Amino acid sequence: MKFNQISKEKLEAHLLDYMLKHPELTPDVPAPPTDEFQKIMAELDKRGTKTIVRRQLIILHFCNFIIYCIHKPVLIIRNKFIKNT
Repeated sequence: MKFNQISKEKLEAHLLDYMLKHPELTPDVPAPPTDEFQKIMAELDKRGTKTIVRRQLIILHFCNFIIYCIHKPVLIIRNKFIKNT
């Protein structure tokens, strides 16, 4: 089992080295259409589904808002404390 893992790692390292030496052999990844993400999100909104991406964006926005609300008073208090000392 351990031999197979070592052999696999050596093979992957060799393939990576080969790909780095010959970049012309690796195909370019095609760019997605410009508004593909917006179309997908609009279709999901029509269906009424909540995606993980939307939840993550909501959580990120909420956390940033809380951090900003806490950060600003802390800076004010810190500045007043520094001026008094």
